[in-house]
Amino acid sequence: MGTLGCINDMMRRDKENRELRRASRERLNETRNRLLDVKGKRSECNVSYEQLEHIAHETREWEEKERNSFLKGKLVFITLLAGIVLLIGAVLALFCK
Repeated sequence: MGTLGCINDMMRRDKENRELRRASRERLNETRNRLLDVKGKRSECNVSYEQLEHIAHETREWEEKERNSFLKGKLVFITLLAGIVLLIGAVLALFCK
């Protein structure tokens, strides 16, 4: 590529970069304006301390149930896998005699 081609390529990339920077500034301004609007519309929390404690308690109970359910699923999977391995071993032992 000659000198003229390099110059044209640099000018094209510079134009593309200018457009990308402009689009980025517009998105940044939109985000900033949206965040400022949200900040102005904030309302105070009307949840009492007792309600927060109740929500936290229910969340802990739900997490415990979820852990127990996952543990039971793992135990079932391991039991089934062990049963399949034993079954395959028994079948191989019968046919290999």
